[in-house]
Amino acid sequence: MLAQVYVPVITENDIESPRFSFIYLDEDNIPELVVLDRAWDKYSIYTVKDGNIKCLVNSMTTVEMSYYEHKNIVSAFYRSNGGGDEGEYTSTYYQLNQYPMALTDDTIPSFAFSYQAVYDENGDWTGDGISKYYKLGEEIDKAAYDRIFVDLDISQMDDTSCFSENILSFTKEEILVYLETEATTEATS
Repeated sequence: MLAQVYVPVITENDIESPRFSFIYLDEDNIPELVVLDRAWDKYSIYTVKDGNIKCLVNSMTTVEMSYYEHKNIVSAFYRSNGGGDEGEYTSTYYQLNQYPMALTDDTIPSFAFSYQAVYDENGDWTGDGISKYYKLGEEIDKAAYDRIFVDLDISQMDDTSCFSENILSFTKEEILVYLETEATTEATS
């Protein structure tokens, strides 16, 4: 797996109770390392380029971070006022090859969708909401937004949580044991 290169990132991590997982964002056979600070819902993602560790996402705060396997795209989900039809929520998407620096909370997404519930003068939800669509921070129409997904050959339903039930998730101690076991297995193969 060659993921042993991430050991310094893991051992030097000072988050109180981090979670770690591996995902495949790009086309190589080295997985990207995801680090989640569960106390603050901050996600960081690391990759290996030319033998060096590179931070792709640096402590981005979100309810959930997802990715598109081998498409080099991550997404972040935000909610407020309860989320759902009677609240507000936003999904942001980042094409990682568009960003020379690591993503942070201040990074403008490649494209995004937001929904805000509409309330009447009594403060009751009207059963309606306002949806807005964006590309690099500029508002676009729904057709242009939908076209982005077609052009990238992805679907809003095809993203995978960086910590879904189908992905191995580790504590700090567990991931170090896992990597040591992988290294031993590779050495004897």
